Amino acid sequence: MLKPAARLERVGDGVRQVIEIVVSDGYHPAHIEARTGVPIRIVFMRRDDHACSDRVVFSEPRLERRLAPHATTIVDLPPVHGREIRFTCGMGRYRGRIQILSPQASGTGARIRGIAALARAAAVAVAAGLWLVLAAGATNPERVVLAAVAVAAVLGVLATRRRAAARPHRRP
Repeated sequence: MLKPAARLERVGDGVRQVIEIVVSDGYHPAHIEARTGVPIRIVFMRRDDHACSDRVVFSEPRLERRLAPHATTIVDLPPVHGREIRFTCGMGRYRGRIQILSPQASGTGARIRGIAALARAAAVAVAAGLWLVLAAGATNPERVVLAAVAVAAVLGVLATRRRAAARPHRRP
C-alpha cells in the first residue's frame, strides 16, 4: 500500500515534500507516493541497533547515508522526474520505494481533465440533441432539451466506463 508524502513544507520561494520514515526492523512506511519535480526531504528516525539499519542506499540519485542509532537523520533529494526511487539498507535486507507521480496522476490535474471531458461531452450532447430533434422535424423546445439531456446521459455513462477501463490497476 502506498502512503502519500506526509506533508508539503514551504522553503524560500517554493515547497518541498517531507516524508518521515521510522527504521525499526525495516522501513515504515516502505512504499510512499511523491510528486514529480518537487524536492524531497526524508526524515529517517532510527529506532533500533541492528547493523542492517545503520546505512541507507538510494538508487536515484545514487547516494548513501549513515543513520545514527536512536536518532534522526535527514536526507534531502533534488526534484525527481523519474518513476520511482528505491532505497535499501547496506545489506539489502530492508527495502523501500518512493513512487513518483506524474502531474497527470495528481488530484488537481485529474479534476481539471475530468471537468474538461465533461464540458466536451456536454457540448457534443447538446449538438447531437439539436441535430436529432431537428432531423425529426420537432420544433418544441422541451423536446430539444429532453433529447440533449438524454444524449448527455448516454455519453456520460460511456465516458465513465471508458475511463474506468483505461485506469491502471494498482498492486497492493
